Amino acid sequence: MIVNTKNRSSNPILITIAKVVIFALCICLAYLILRPLLGIILGISFWIIRVVVIVAVALLVLVLLLRLIFKIDILYRIFGIRWPK
Repeated sequence: MIVNTKNRSSNPILITIAKVVIFALCICLAYLILRPLLGIILGISFWIIRVVVIVAVALLVLVLLLRLIFKIDILYRIFGIRWPK
């Protein structure tokens, strides 16, 4: 007895085209759903990065002004590190 494993579909090209069209529709649907979420995530990350940069610059200015005006080396008092050496 011979077992035939060949697929006997009548139009494999039509099935492939249908799969591609369904995939494209799913991609479009995912884009429509995730677009607002992506905007929210990018907006929040922008503000977090902005706050981190402002705090870092403020601390750097504070350290430099304390060193120049009052001759206080705050980094040495806190961490025990002299900068610049």
